[in-house]
Amino acid sequence: MTSQVAQTLTGHGGFAQYLFRFRSWDSPYCSYDPAKIQNELHVLEDCDMFLRERAAHEAEFGVRILGHHFPEILDDAHKRGKFIKYCESIVNKCNKKNRST
Repeated sequence: MTSQVAQTLTGHGGFAQYLFRFRSWDSPYCSYDPAKIQNELHVLEDCDMFLRERAAHEAEFGVRILGHHFPEILDDAHKRGKFIKYCESIVNKCNKKNRST
């Protein structure tokens, strides 16, 4: 398991909500949608920052990337590998953005 996958599973990482909880960030809200709290589910499921990437994976998987579809995605070895790479990409981008802003 990579550190990015661990961050995705636990929510402990470069997500605004987590950083705000430890006073390392000024707000728990997403900079792309200030009405939404930026946590791991938000960035995986509906953050506009990752819309293109998410839409491409959803088209390939044949299901939306939503929490209740995770078991279906993870049960298939091909989908699981792609989903893990998607999670790693998202976490890396959140870490970079939230540490550099």
